[in-house]
Amino acid sequence: MDRLKQLQEWSIYEYNNLFFIEPDFRHNIIMERINDVIDSYKPKVVVKAGLGSGKILLELINNKDITLVVVETSLKIIEEFIKANSGNPKIKDIRFINGNFTQFPIDYYAADLIISIDNLDFQETAPVIDEFKRALQFDSYLFLGGIVLHDDDIEGVYDDFMKIIQPLHNDYYLKDDLKTFMNIKSLNFIKGSVEDFDYNIDEIKKHISDLYGDDNSNDIEKYIIDNQEVLNELYNFNERNITVPYFTGLFIRKKV
Repeated sequence: MDRLKQLQEWSIYEYNNLFFIEPDFRHNIIMERINDVIDSYKPKVVVKAGLGSGKILLELINNKDITLVVVETSLKIIEEFIKANSGNPKIKDIRFINGNFTQFPIDYYAADLIISIDNLDFQETAPVIDEFKRALQFDSYLFLGGIVLHDDDIEGVYDDFMKIIQPLHNDYYLKDDLKTFMNIKSLNFIKGSVEDFDYNIDEIKKHISDLYGDDNSNDIEKYIIDNQEVLNELYNFNERNITVPYFTGLFIRKKV
């Protein structure tokens, strides 16, 4: 199965079993940050990368005077979302595009704001960010939300854990490394924040094994034992619970 099909499968699975992509327990914080961006900078054309859970779309189209475009890898999710919300007359105002983030189907300089939530963990970061930048007007904005590593996790212990457990996992960045990477791409950091969210290791394992199977369960447990000291110190690992930092940040595309 090629990567695009795997990403489509993951999107469909998460849409129906919210856990990593736009789970309810992060929704209010993320919406608070997005609303602040829209109210402060007044973008007209807002592009959301990924349909996600659909809740962000509904709040935006119901409450904001914007042109809202959604790029989603899975046509099935688009169809399910439209059907589930057929009673909402504003749904017809959302412009849905079935497409790949690495070949982002948005014209050059077309977007005033791109919103990307919980995507970079699974997408190919460099080409996707290049495509986001291409689609942004100069002096326009990219809003990112995603899990990051603890500032002292220089070796990427939690990142390597996710690489074992999730076949599609790409990379978690250190927060400052993410800012540096974005700056190299001519996307300058404006503001952001980090909140901590709790997960349970067994719930993570079950969520992923329900889709992929649990053939690597022994490897996962060995890795946890081998790295328990770091997980305890940096991620408050205790009784199978773990605390993970989550970054929301706003970047502006500058003319080079």
